[in-house]
Amino acid sequence: MIAAADPAELSAVEAASLLQSGRLHPRELLDSCLSRTQRFDGYVGAWVRLYPEIAYAAADAAGERLARARRDSVPAPLVCGLPVALKDIFAVSGLPLTASSRVLDGNIASGHSGVWRRLESAGAVLMGHAHTDEFAIGVSTPQVGNPWNTEFSPGGSSGGSAAVLAARFAPLAIGSDTGGSVRLPASACGVSSVKPTYGRITSHGMIPLTWTRDHVGPMGRSLADASMLMTVLSGTDSADPITALGPAVPEGGFPLTARGGARPLAGIRIGVVADPEPEPAEPVQRVVDAAVEVVRSLGAEIVSVSMPSLPASLATGDMVEMGAYHQQFTDRIGLYRPENAVLAGAAVASLAVPAADYFALERDRLRYQSEYDRMFADHDLDAIMLPGTSVDGARREEFLGVSVTLGVTGDVRWANYAGAPVVTLPAGYSSVTGLPVGIQLGARPWQDAELIALGLEVQEALPVWRDAPHLVAQAARIPEVGPVPPGPGPDPTNTIGAAAPVRTPPMNPIG
Repeated sequence: MIAAADPAELSAVEAASLLQSGRLHPRELLDSCLSRTQRFDGYVGAWVRLYPEIAYAAADAAGERLARARRDSVPAPLVCGLPVALKDIFAVSGLPLTASSRVLDGNIASGHSGVWRRLESAGAVLMGHAHTDEFAIGVSTPQVGNPWNTEFSPGGSSGGSAAVLAARFAPLAIGSDTGGSVRLPASACGVSSVKPTYGRITSHGMIPLTWTRDHVGPMGRSLADASMLMTVLSGTDSADPITALGPAVPEGGFPLTARGGARPLAGIRIGVVADPEPEPAEPVQRVVDAAVEVVRSLGAEIVSVSMPSLPASLATGDMVEMGAYHQQFTDRIGLYRPENAVLAGAAVASLAVPAADYFALERDRLRYQSEYDRMFADHDLDAIMLPGTSVDGARREEFLGVSVTLGVTGDVRWANYAGAPVVTLPAGYSSVTGLPVGIQLGARPWQDAELIALGLEVQEALPVWRDAPHLVAQAARIPEVGPVPPGPGPDPTNTIGAAAPVRTPPMNPIG
């Protein structure tokens, strides 16, 4: 049963059901989302820009498409008519793309990112660009407040995307994950995310941080919402050849519902990481321990495991890749946030690393992938489980200057180096700060569908995602922008070197 006085309070799956049946029109849903945004985003500050002219045209087109689908008894994509927020690193032709940085003031995308091309084709409604920590570098997104307590950070770098979802400004959002950048904000804001297998979703037309670790991250209030986005976004993109190397999208798409029952995880072995690094704060660990007991009650066998050690050399490779992109902005170094100017300058300086050393670092990454897969084989695991973050909330500027590549606020880097899929879902609340606490569930590469199915069972037993924060009304002052002629390109981002010169898929799992 679907019940909500305000359509903006519906989850994406709930809203899709009403849109498909004709009981809700996309324009009504968009009206509600924009109204809620205008009423409450003054304190939250999740949006960089809104595109109401484009959004209403798309909503009307989606309404007509859904009506035709009902009349002709043909299916329409489930995201048709659903408002979506894009992290401000995904290009949309003729619209600004700034990575929430003064460095890119005035930049206009020259084409569509692969992500937006797929969403537009499916009838999604672009509501606006959400804030990112500048250039997706950091873990705090300080310009955004956590909807649960705006004195705290929503996490980063996809903090705006997570805040949009938690505040019920839009039912769907897109983030990116280079070192926990969808998982940390999802945990902090009480929403859900999927960091897919590396290469599962195209990164064409996305401003990069480090090419070999960047993942597009579908986000939703529930894991089912994020899974719905996975179905639309996954698959081959001729502009990003790595997407052709993995298995096909499951017939019928990724799972949306739990099987349920008393012991739906019977026969499943889950490795609980015994020594997450950094060590979680005690209130965080208490929530995670309680979630482990819930998973055990669902029939899963719990196994204590230790993750393979991350080679220290990989951090150097991250800096080289970051520097290779940011060297184009050395004449604008003073326009970065001061702490990020230091990081960008150090990254550019790292280009002095010999090419032979860089490729040796890549070999270290391949060795780590092999050790990660071997851990699963040796323990006969179906998944692993870790805290979604290690900190019990952080003030908005507490971690300024901390790069997502450092893993300071959570044990997250393993998934980006392994190229492995991870789902994050809310599990409870800190007894000290009252802020949400999430858990990560990870699997071996290309087991996205199996992992989502497992996560849906856990979320069915832990329906924390249905909780909503209490928002304080303050009118938003968000720029409203219409389309203009596209930038000259040739890259959709209208910047230099955004396309990855090196991308290799993760190895097939062992065993």
